[in-house]
Amino acid sequence: MELITINLISEDCYFYDQIQLQYKQLKFVNKPVKVNPKKRLKLDAAFAHYFLKELSISDFFRNSFIDFFQRWDILPKFIVLKTTNSNLIDYRWNERVYFLVRERCELDHALSWLSTLGGAFSALGDYFQGCAETAGKISVHQLQLAVRLGDPTIASRCRLYLSLSLIQKKKFKVAVKVIRTEYLAAKNQVIIDQRLIRMCQGIWSKLQYEHELYRIRNKIKR
Repeated sequence: MELITINLISEDCYFYDQIQLQYKQLKFVNKPVKVNPKKRLKLDAAFAHYFLKELSISDFFRNSFIDFFQRWDILPKFIVLKTTNSNLIDYRWNERVYFLVRERCELDHALSWLSTLGGAFSALGDYFQGCAETAGKISVHQLQLAVRLGDPTIASRCRLYLSLSLIQKKKFKVAVKVIRTEYLAAKNQVIIDQRLIRMCQGIWSKLQYEHELYRIRNKIKR
């Protein structure tokens, strides 16, 4: 099958057989060539882009196109690109992206508030069981937001915050499982987050301290 070469002419450059030639260079080496109007086709630039893209992707469409124009001998030698008048903004996709961005901003904002509030209740949880319970509930809400955001590091921290609440409520066995799981997961990451590992180690030290106090108090009561 004979190869068909399409020359694309724009104001700045020529494209000939996949080779880009700047117009400023061409005008010094090429003599003016009169183009037969019958062999010249003006196309919208956006349409030409998608049309050529489809030709490069679909074998069936490309072969059908070549067969049709060879049969009728109407293939233009030149395609002149015109500035598009159509609106190239995809408003539907823009609306979806806008919704996702706003959702992310609101989730980040809510997560920041919950972190501040959870920290306050967690500090009071060492002295009041009700505050420890509330801190645990806040950690669960933080975890839900972290999962929604798709951030595994924040989700891991939220589970560690929950383990602090479990320690304050004397549920040491469950807290041990949570801390060990998060520590092993952090150690096995491709990029190791040292802050997360230190956080696990710090909470583990608190667990050991609280468990020892709990054991001593129980001995005294007996």
